[in-house]
Amino acid sequence: METPQLSGGAMLILGIIIAIIIVLIPAFIYIYAWLAAIILIIGGLVTILTGGR
Repeated sequence: METPQLSGGAMLILGIIIAIIIVLIPAFIYIYAWLAAIILIIGGLVTILTGGR
């Protein structure tokens, strides 16, 4: 069973991984990749803080 906390954490980790990949591989510096990473990180944080409400 996936809790909102777990789901938010997964989003956060995925966003951070994407951000690291973008930093390490200059070919991945695209605005859409950054937007995806930022949205995932924000979404993850919001989900964790609100408890998935």
